[in-house]
Amino acid sequence: MLYPCPGCGALFPSYNGPTHRYIGASAGCWALFTWDLKLGWVVDNDETHATGLVGKSEVPSNTRRLTIHVGKDDLLDPLLGDAYGVQHHGDDSPQAVQSVALHLLNLYGVISGRTTRPRWPMDRALRVRGVFRKLTPPSLGAALTIRHLFPGGGVVAPVTRSQYVSSVYEEWMALHRSIVEEWYECYVIADDVVPN
Repeated sequence: MLYPCPGCGALFPSYNGPTHRYIGASAGCWALFTWDLKLGWVVDNDETHATGLVGKSEVPSNTRRLTIHVGKDDLLDPLLGDAYGVQHHGDDSPQAVQSVALHLLNLYGVISGRTTRPRWPMDRALRVRGVFRKLTPPSLGAALTIRHLFPGGGVVAPVTRSQYVSSVYEEWMALHRSIVEEWYECYVIADDVVPN
């Protein structure tokens, strides 16, 4: 039996592993993500190791055929955690709402060319709290998932990290471009922000 991750829709078997406090990922999806980042969640044996999850998991069957345009293949690789954090948006808690906003501002700043310094938009936006609102996420299956980085489970040709980042970014920006641009101007660019 496979269960969809509430953030991305990728299908994972029941998995008793750690999750993040406010990032809304299933334990299986979180294990695969952290393993891919080389943080190495090894629980009991090879069956519960994230590599075992690859063979037992699948991509959502409703994932659209996506055309991904990335100039340099690894250009967006450093933004993998930002894309994952946005896609796995969590609940309505202040931490989850702020997390999505900060990661989305970082993606926007770098991908739009507004900055060449990853994390700078986040550091600037962290000067304020409680100003962001929950954004409605794209439907499950609208963007690639972390599972698309691995062969099998419905994936014929794995995508690159940059393609995953681009897919998540494009789906969120299609829904919220004007809001993200406004937030960027108000809380990243503006120098008159009063820290709380």
